Amino acid sequence: MRKLGFAASSRVNSDHKLARLAGLLYLILLPTTGLWYGTGRSLMAGDAAATLAKIQAGRSLFELAIVAGAAGFVDYLILGLALYQLFSPVSKRAASLLLAFVVASVPLSLAAVARQIDALSLIDGGKGLPALGGEQLQVQVMQVLRSSSNLFQMTNIFSGLWLIPLGWLMFRSGFAPRILYVLLMLGGLFYVLAFVGPVFNPEYENTVFGRIVGISCGVPGVIGELGTGLWLLIRGSRPWRDKT
Repeated sequence: MRKLGFAASSRVNSDHKLARLAGLLYLILLPTTGLWYGTGRSLMAGDAAATLAKIQAGRSLFELAIVAGAAGFVDYLILGLALYQLFSPVSKRAASLLLAFVVASVPLSLAAVARQIDALSLIDGGKGLPALGGEQLQVQVMQVLRSSSNLFQMTNIFSGLWLIPLGWLMFRSGFAPRILYVLLMLGGLFYVLAFVGPVFNPEYENTVFGRIVGISCGVPGVIGELGTGLWLLIRGSRPWRDKT
């Protein structure tokens, strides 16, 4: 009996540590990938000439964003593995689905980061690349960044879908208040919609509907994910109604 009690206690302590690790990884993911995404979006807010000028003027920030994005997406993969291990006892099928969506998303995200490195190579005239200048360079850089953006848009499918099993697992485990897993699931659905819209309408993000969806996607998604990361880091795997 003592051995069983010790084993159970060890498992609880292990789950607490794993939950807190997952929370920390989640909180690392948000600012690193957020910096990468926000920097890329700001650079493309204009024509090709303005984009190239912004990169050249803010080269250090662009390079920092690339490194942050790469680190963030690697962190995302580790987070997926940590959450899989944490939630497998709750439902191995749902935890496996969560991990599958993360594994599908990360290579696409890193490919999008790599395309931004291609933009730097074009600007620097790297080995084996033709020397470009003027309008030709502007157009090439803009095309590469657009390709990076399109690759990352594909990840909205998986970035949205993984939140649905995560929200369900949070619900089943009782780790967090109901509002968090509701926000996670809503954010997941809106992320998927953010992928579908631009496919049918290139100006989707500038439409009233697109802006509403963008806000709707961001608010529950960010609050739900930030709240989940903080909750796991602070509370660990203790049931949220447990005041001890």
